[in-house]
Amino acid sequence: MPTGRLVAADPSWLMSWERSGIAPFTATVPPGSYPLTLALVERPEDKRVAAARLAIRDEPVAAWEMALRPGQDLGTLRDGEAFTVGVDVATIALFDTVALEAMARRTEEDPDSYYVDQADRPVELHDRASGANLIAFNTGWGDGGYPVWIGRTTTGAVACFVIDMAMLAPPPTPTSSSPS
Repeated sequence: MPTGRLVAADPSWLMSWERSGIAPFTATVPPGSYPLTLALVERPEDKRVAAARLAIRDEPVAAWEMALRPGQDLGTLRDGEAFTVGVDVATIALFDTVALEAMARRTEEDPDSYYVDQADRPVELHDRASGANLIAFNTGWGDGGYPVWIGRTTTGAVACFVIDMAMLAPPPTPTSSSPS
């Protein structure tokens, strides 16, 4: 992450990122390389990603907060609501904002470049110009919206970002969704 500004998005929406409201989260971290861990749920018929964790610091989490994008206000949410990453292709991509335009061009040129065919095998794409990478992985129940949480240390530093795939909830009823 060359700038330390994380973006989480449905990669199929990158071609229209400005119109889709794709932007980095307001919480920033020091530039660097950080490991991504996927927690999998294995069922007889398949494997699914239950959560994804981008570890920033190897310190315990003392508090959790919702990750916000510019203009989002927790005060506008009702009980039980969350800001989420909208998904239409059962995939979320994580990357540094410096690579946004390059990844948008890449997905326009090759829409299948981010295609993930197995939950335990994420796809990694590189942007040589910026030094950033994009990691795409399957989402829990597929299409829908998934909240991103920030774990903070006792000093308030970002320890991790966690994307909750809502695997402990029943599978959602299929609906059509569009970027918001």
